[in-house]
Amino acid sequence: MAKVDAANVRNVGILGHGGVGKTMLLERILHDAGVTSRQGAIEEGNTVCDYLEEEIDSKHSIALKLVHVDWRDSRIHLVDHPGFADFAGEVACSTPLLDAIVIMVDATTGVQVGTDAAWKLAEKHNVPRAIFVNKLDREHTNFDETVANIQAAYGKQCVPVVVPIGVAGGLKGCANIISGDVSGADIDVASLKDALTEVVAETEDELTMKYLDEGELSPEEFSHGLLAGILSGKVIPIVCGSVSKGFGLKELLDLIVDSFPTPLQRKVIAKNRAGEEVEVKVGANEPFFAQVFRSVVDPFVGHLTLFRVLSGTLKNDTEFYNVTTDSKERTGKLYMLCGKEQKVVSEVLPGDLAAMTKLKHTHFGDTLAVHGCDMQMPKIELPPSMVKLAIEPKSRSDADKLGEALNRLAEEDPTFTHYRDEATGEHVIKGIGDQQLELLLNRMKRRGNVEVETHVPKVAFRETVRGKSEVQGKHKKQTGGHGQYGDVHIRIAPNDRGAGYEFIDNVVGGVVPRQYIPHVDKGCQEALLRGVISGNPVVDVKVELFFGSYHNVDSSEMAFKLAASKAIQKGIVDAHPCILEPIMEISVTVPEEYMGDINGDLNSRRGRILGMDSVGGGRQCVRANVPEAEILTYSANLRSMTQGRGVYELKFSHYDEVPEHVAREITTAYEKSRTEE
Repeated sequence: MAKVDAANVRNVGILGHGGVGKTMLLERILHDAGVTSRQGAIEEGNTVCDYLEEEIDSKHSIALKLVHVDWRDSRIHLVDHPGFADFAGEVACSTPLLDAIVIMVDATTGVQVGTDAAWKLAEKHNVPRAIFVNKLDREHTNFDETVANIQAAYGKQCVPVVVPIGVAGGLKGCANIISGDVSGADIDVASLKDALTEVVAETEDELTMKYLDEGELSPEEFSHGLLAGILSGKVIPIVCGSVSKGFGLKELLDLIVDSFPTPLQRKVIAKNRAGEEVEVKVGANEPFFAQVFRSVVDPFVGHLTLFRVLSGTLKNDTEFYNVTTDSKERTGKLYMLCGKEQKVVSEVLPGDLAAMTKLKHTHFGDTLAVHGCDMQMPKIELPPSMVKLAIEPKSRSDADKLGEALNRLAEEDPTFTHYRDEATGEHVIKGIGDQQLELLLNRMKRRGNVEVETHVPKVAFRETVRGKSEVQGKHKKQTGGHGQYGDVHIRIAPNDRGAGYEFIDNVVGGVVPRQYIPHVDKGCQEALLRGVISGNPVVDVKVELFFGSYHNVDSSEMAFKLAASKAIQKGIVDAHPCILEPIMEISVTVPEEYMGDINGDLNSRRGRILGMDSVGGGRQCVRANVPEAEILTYSANLRSMTQGRGVYELKFSHYDEVPEHVAREITTAYEKSRTEE
């Protein structure tokens, strides 16, 4: 590949809701720019970006892909992202390292949940952006209405710079307000140019004064203000288009080259070992500095590490330093990726999104630099993994290979985790959505020949007490030689919610010898851990040891431990026990037309609505507290209720008492299981 100066490099992410045409936009760009000789189609499963077996089957993207195209002496790195919420981690891992993004909007639907997610991510990381309105050749589409929809959601700084010629099926092309190429346009281009100039003039005080005094800006002032406005987020250009007809693509690429920031304009802020923020000098001749944003397992090349060069130059077969893991690494081959195609390059420069092989100590989010560097990039924040599944290996062979196979999945997808739940004893996997988990398990079966059975995880219920009790626990057993004797009197009372277990030693007069008291404590804890009425741990209780008796010969540590256990079993029952369940705080964002269904569904799940907020674009966010037991399969339910247009976030809130009818079901099931043992 020909070397391109860093000032002529752009890297841009393509974001938006699922199905808006992101993958086909890149497919058309690559074909029109001469990178590919034949334009693929998603239906035929032969696009450059959607090449994974799972993507061909499902006909949508599930992982980010890198492509690049040379346009007007500039190199544009483009990142195709999935649009569905289950794969939001793919968007979150790369967006902080991009210099700009293009958010695609479907003219037939307008602003959607995925649009809002992309916008929020760009706002969070202060990434300059533009909006590409696709499918304007479809019937019943209206560019002005779509623009109004966008402005209602995100503000008047979203302004058209490329507008359609013709409407719906009569779409004939595009008029570029910036360049003045408006031949054939039957709209009032002059008023649109005035509106755009007014927004551009507001980006800087000097331009504002000039515009107020003279009513116009020179071409140089306009270009400067447009670039400054895009950089600051005060101007969000809207480009019209139709990917299927090839309209608006040239104008979009021209906007990227002319008005999107270069890597040299990026302000890179890292932290030194003291935790202080440090600005990294950016330039091709500065020390090498980069961050990893993805790991990929390629069936031919092996493990590929994807990274963004923030500053400096990295050459093939060069030693560098992983600041995060404090280890030396050496590059194997350096690649530029174009879908599944890998092009070997001799070096990479600021702004390049590249890949390398054979790294031993480098993982997602790691900072790469020259040896001796003490600066580290901030951790890349990923969306929370809210969906859980319990898994069991199908065979002994699967069990032997399971841990390693799950670790490989977690390395490739950092939003995927697995762990042994100590409270329930189950092996649990977690991800952003059920589609993601299903896909990863299928991948594990296909690549590693490891199969598992899945089921809904058990809920980590707890027991506690609402009242007080005073009981005696006595363990007395006479055998041939020494017997066993332990006698304790304890009081049980509720502790503050969340305070846990508290043991109080109030023994006086030596009725329980000092050496046995720790074993009374241990016996109580072990009995509480096993549970009394439902087999779940008892929490938030105070246990006071206040009296007892012992035998000079027959008493032992074990005897007092068993006596304490008996006392707990009886005392908990006498102290009005109840069952606690984990309560989750959920935030559900949906279009307004689904609000009734969402509220009704949450109420049916024993939810308590906390509030509702408008988030723009005709969408509402509902906040509620819901028992975890009621939303273990919520991801699939929400997708069904909203046709995939709803998203939610979930976090633990607190433990609360289970209703009586639910508690009866739990205790009955527990008693039945004990009878069957």
